[in-house]
Amino acid sequence: MQLLSKSLFYVVFSLFLTGCGGGGSSAPTSSSAGSALADSSEANSDAAEGPVTIVVDGCEVEEYQAAMLEYVNAARSKARYCGSEYFEATVQVEYNCPINGAAEKHSRDMASNNFFSHYGSDGLRVGDRITETGYQWSVAGENIAAGYDDVASVMKGWLNSPGHCENIMDPRFTEFAVERVDADESVADYRNYWTQVYATPR
Repeated sequence: MQLLSKSLFYVVFSLFLTGCGGGGSSAPTSSSAGSALADSSEANSDAAEGPVTIVVDGCEVEEYQAAMLEYVNAARSKARYCGSEYFEATVQVEYNCPINGAAEKHSRDMASNNFFSHYGSDGLRVGDRITETGYQWSVAGENIAAGYDDVASVMKGWLNSPGHCENIMDPRFTEFAVERVDADESVADYRNYWTQVYATPR
């Protein structure tokens, strides 16, 4: 049965180094949950079978991923309040191929194992998933959502939720990736799972 509610979560991590070149741990600096009621859906009858890929910032991505990058950078280009927190317009983020692996792993994990959390089924969090890709990061963030039909509606939900909005507007982030995985609704609570990953290299 399809759930009417949609879910959103976010998390931010910072890596603090001790000494030169060694050690470190990740710890959450904040967490929040929110929901949004807006939703929309449309189908393009002229769409080609299978995903259409394009190259963005040297990464081969699907059209929705390129569209999400445009939405994120459009949001970052304007000053805004995220709840009571004011953010100046900030620099654009670039699409990053390695951290896309972290986004894909988490969306696929949530869809396959029917859960909704920043902790993976293996107990790992966004910082661990990014580290597994080989990307060496100094700060990282993650927004997740489930049950949204398109880029516009999930971005509206995230921007209307203060914590998610803060991740989108955080001037510390320079790189970005997103993955949406459709789920088998006979085994999952939601029809799809979205993960945005933000990071800055060390």
